[in-house]
Amino acid sequence: MSIIKTHDITLYGGNDVDIVLLPLCDEHLPLLYKWCADPEVLYWTEGGTAGTNLSYGADTVHQIYGGVSQNAFCFLIEVNNIPIGECWLQKMNLPDVKAMYPETLDVRRIDMSIGEKAYWNKGIGTQFIGMIVDFAFCGEYVDVLHCFCEDYNIRSQRMWEKHGFTRVLEEPLEPQPQKGQWQYHYRLTRQEFIERRRVKVPADQQFTFPLTELQPSQLYISEGKLRLVREWFTPDDMENFDPIPVKRFDGRILMTDGHTRAVAAHLAGWDSVPVYWDEDDLDMRSYEIDVCWCKDEGIINPIDLSKRIVPHKDYERLWRKRCMEMTL
Repeated sequence: MSIIKTHDITLYGGNDVDIVLLPLCDEHLPLLYKWCADPEVLYWTEGGTAGTNLSYGADTVHQIYGGVSQNAFCFLIEVNNIPIGECWLQKMNLPDVKAMYPETLDVRRIDMSIGEKAYWNKGIGTQFIGMIVDFAFCGEYVDVLHCFCEDYNIRSQRMWEKHGFTRVLEEPLEPQPQKGQWQYHYRLTRQEFIERRRVKVPADQQFTFPLTELQPSQLYISEGKLRLVREWFTPDDMENFDPIPVKRFDGRILMTDGHTRAVAAHLAGWDSVPVYWDEDDLDMRSYEIDVCWCKDEGIINPIDLSKRIVPHKDYERLWRKRCMEMTL
């Protein structure tokens, strides 16, 4: 009988490194034994314990991950094919926190640990937490993420804040001796997540352009991302539409981003959308490959792309994985 309840979700991302979040399973137990036996690792992950002498044996590891995985997506973190730690997206399990929200809301928490110390202080945690946050709202349609760290863990505090989390509560910890004296609660709602990703461009920098003349640079649309766009998109209000960034490329007008909202506009019956010139210095070699993929598969405008709406977990595999494996 398996100890860890696994799943079928794999997430792909990373900036200067390739990060893959794989379904955690019993095959990864030797890694968990190693990381959970390291007092230096546990110092940063186990709050409320003084000193640096804590170490967990196999039975405790089984209890932790066997229990959490019943109500969580647990992932193994790989960086450039090297396992470095684990993280999970868990249904909120603390009664006091659950009581802060209406019962109808889907409230979850994120926990993480980088067990390979050579990968500390490199910004990798911020990157893969961003992948989990994206999965929570786009893949699971979570209402609220409510996460934790203690006052001594400055890096963790900065990481939550980088992703738009707000500190909403400070609780004193049990009497000393302890590493920290306060536990901080951080919160990010789905509405805040959506708002942070909206695009604001001055009206005088925008112009309208026919959807049929816009060349996409991706092959699929995430059903989850489309659902989030529809939370703010009003079909009869073009003035509040987030414009599409474009560049001139190979004789056409290329969409460098905004594919999901372009598809939403088409499905709402629009013939044209607001766009603006993308002045960012982009890696056009990658876009050249993207466009070749699109042309090979008959994707020459957002109308074609609207026929390729897939579940978010398939979008991760079909598109993000493909981009990660791109050879320039």
